[in-house]
Amino acid sequence: MFWIWLGIIIVLTLLELSTKNLIMIFFVASAIISLISSIFVDEFIIQFLIFVVLGTLLLVTVRDKLIKFINDKKATSKKNSPNKTKVKNEK
Repeated sequence: MFWIWLGIIIVLTLLELSTKNLIMIFFVASAIISLISSIFVDEFIIQFLIFVVLGTLLLVTVRDKLIKFINDKKATSKKNSPNKTKVKNEK
C-alpha cells in the first residue's frame, strides 16, 4: 500500500500545482498521513477512512483561513512594495 499512497500523493500534488485552488493540498496532507499509517496498519479500509476523514476535516476547517492568510500577505506585500514610477528630472 505504500506505493499506492505515494502515487496518490504525487498525482494530487500535480493536480494542486495545476489548479492552485487549495483543495487538493489538504488531501495531499491526509495521503501522507495515510502513507505513514500504511506502515502500521495493513487494512486498506482504515487507511482510506483516515484519508477521507482527515482530508475533509482539513478542507472544511483550514481552507478559508489559509485563503484569507494568503490574500492578506499579498495585500501587505503590494502595500509595502516601492513605487516604480519614474520621475523625470527637469533641467
